[in-house]
Amino acid sequence: MPDRRRPCFRPALQPTLAMLVLLPVLIALGVWQLDRAAQKARLEEAREASWRLPPVALSADVRVSPGRRVIAQGRYDPRHSFLLDNQVRHARAGYMILTPLRLSKRGPAVLVARGWVASGGRRDRLPPVDTPPGLIRLEGEAWRPTPPLFALSDQEAFATGWPKVVQTAAPERLAGQLGYSLLPVVVSVGAASAAERAQGRGFGPARHRAYAAQWFALALVLVGGWAAMSLRRERDVC
Repeated sequence: MPDRRRPCFRPALQPTLAMLVLLPVLIALGVWQLDRAAQKARLEEAREASWRLPPVALSADVRVSPGRRVIAQGRYDPRHSFLLDNQVRHARAGYMILTPLRLSKRGPAVLVARGWVASGGRRDRLPPVDTPPGLIRLEGEAWRPTPPLFALSDQEAFATGWPKVVQTAAPERLAGQLGYSLLPVVVSVGAASAAERAQGRGFGPARHRAYAAQWFALALVLVGGWAAMSLRRERDVC
């Protein structure tokens, strides 16, 4: 006998309530990621525009925007260097060497990201840090570090001895270990500068757009699943 049942759209209460709650959340997350992508794109454009400007001589009175090329002249502090933790290069764990460059005898210093060094596989044995002596003149990129995204506290835990392993390059957190002030920027030179520009100090716009696409795809799956559950086959009438 022919099947006289026909499709009928009859949403159930609980799946409908769940869909109405989850759908705005997924859409909002997708829109938020698109907004973050737009923000990162504007930051990258501003950084690239700043990078194309002539370098500026760095001093205590000069304010520089992130990505600005700067020229710094002074002497490295031979006694103090920091090792920025969790710096991965070519699938190897290591540190970024941060050494204060004294711009004058009594004035502030600036942290210089001098390059990457492998950790050696043992946390209790830190790699040696060699500091060039004499007057140093360097050109690099100025940037403002941010605290780690998942930091448990605003306080940095400092071990005794030097160099010190740190979780953030924020000058305001590290200056207390030095006995003199630091400018609110870090200067990356050579390979360190190239790595900073390549990594973009975080996710780039493309990554945020990919996350947005995932949230919107989940929203479509949610609606499709709810619609499929709401379709029933009833005899004669709905």
